[in-house]
Amino acid sequence: GKLSLFTEAPLDVLFEVFSNLEPLDLLRMSRTTKTLRSLLMDKSYISVWQSALEGIEGLPPVIEGLSEPQYVNLMFDNHCHV
Repeated sequence: GKLSLFTEAPLDVLFEVFSNLEPLDLLRMSRTTKTLRSLLMDKSYISVWQSALEGIEGLPPVIEGLSEPQYVNLMFDNHCHV
């Protein structure tokens, strides 16, 4: 589909797009394809998650023991993943 074309974009372009997403949008994007999940869950993309979280005023800091994506899931997703 058309989403596969998105994943073929240069990494710097993807990084720029991801850097402008809200935390929940970033989480949802990571759930669309295996390629995007692998990319966004890579530790080298932690700054994208941190940037998304910094944009939310009054949000408590990431809980110790959770990764940024896990924290976003906990704080913004409507589903419980216990």
